Amino acid sequence: MKHKSLNLLTAILFGTAFSAAGLNAQNTFFNAGDLILYFQKPGDDDTIYVGLGSAATLYRGAEAGPTADRQALNIVNINAALTTAYGAGWASDTEIYAGLAACRSTSTGVSVIDGDQTRTLYASRARNGVGTVGQRNSTAWDLTNEANNTGAATSIANNLANDFEANHLTQVAIAPVAASKIDDTNPFSSPGLQGTAFGAFVGGVQQRGGSASFGTFGPAGSVEFALDLNRITSRPDSETTGEVAGVRFIGSYEGTIVVGKDGDVSFITQGPASAPYTTWIDSFNPPLTNPADRLETADPDGDGATNLEEFGFGGNPASGSDSGNGQALTVDADGNSQKDITLTLEVRSGATFSPAGNDLISQLIDGVAYRIEGSPDLVNWDSAVSEVSPLGSGSPSPGYVFKTFRLNAGEGLSGKGFLRAAVTK
Repeated sequence: MKHKSLNLLTAILFGTAFSAAGLNAQNTFFNAGDLILYFQKPGDDDTIYVGLGSAATLYRGAEAGPTADRQALNIVNINAALTTAYGAGWASDTEIYAGLAACRSTSTGVSVIDGDQTRTLYASRARNGVGTVGQRNSTAWDLTNEANNTGAATSIANNLANDFEANHLTQVAIAPVAASKIDDTNPFSSPGLQGTAFGAFVGGVQQRGGSASFGTFGPAGSVEFALDLNRITSRPDSETTGEVAGVRFIGSYEGTIVVGKDGDVSFITQGPASAPYTTWIDSFNPPLTNPADRLETADPDGDGATNLEEFGFGGNPASGSDSGNGQALTVDADGNSQKDITLTLEVRSGATFSPAGNDLISQLIDGVAYRIEGSPDLVNWDSAVSEVSPLGSGSPSPGYVFKTFRLNAGEGLSGKGFLRAAVTK
């Protein structure tokens, strides 16, 4: 949130990170930052690369907002390449794997291009099932720290983007495994068991093909592969200007890339907002009637919090004085007669938190997820936090509950400490 009290800072954080470089610019179908769809089959001689264009400008689906229904159908047909590499029965081959990745730059500098900071990553995760078309049906990635993010950026740039750009001339390229680096960065210990992709994504970023259709995906029809695209940022948004807000190290869902059983590649975005968000945005007076003011990325009351942030933390998007009931308190939160630094927030009813390293994260609830981080100095956000019994005054709004978080290192208030909270889709 935006409350400061007793050396306790609460802030909404959205991180962003990108990566992909080009050495000997050769392939006119590729530019730095382009999203690459690729296929491999353990034990087979061929890898397939497919250039899909700029990840930031074409596939950052969340930027379109909750009322957008941005479908990109039949972007390219890759049936011929799949058939050449893996045979006419590729659509029922259970040993073919598909993945996505993009990375504009591995630079450790601070700059923004097309709304993305350096080392912003785009990476796929296999869907667990058809689920709700246009909404995430996979677990969000968690790279934990900047070292993993930087390592993944370097690997994507050096072993995927540069290879596709420098060694191929077409949008859809078949690369012999011996001349391709992708098998090294997406290893398999055996078919069906993926290793750590790009040095950071444990279990791989790819989806395994099935013997039958994966399912029907709206206007894309029956598909064989369905990959949730994640945008993972490396730096706090506050470090630069002009970037599109993101989620540091974890990533936000941008849409789903699908491959039809006929070989057509399509992009299915979030589509209309979920019912809880719609009900919430309709509940305020004065009403928000301008469609642009109703977007999750909008800030119609000009208080610095987006509608998604206000939805996540119980704020009022029509009032610049109400961005949510966040309360910073110094109290004895664990019953040992020593005061603690705590942060009490309104979160969606049903949200539960679990450890992710030193942080706490929630599962997806009503279309949003939360992350709580702690710091001793506002530089290193790696100080452990824990959940305690709810504190604070007043009552939460309908549909919300109070949750209180404690900075473990603040025991007895021996020094300053900081807590911050993030919300994302």
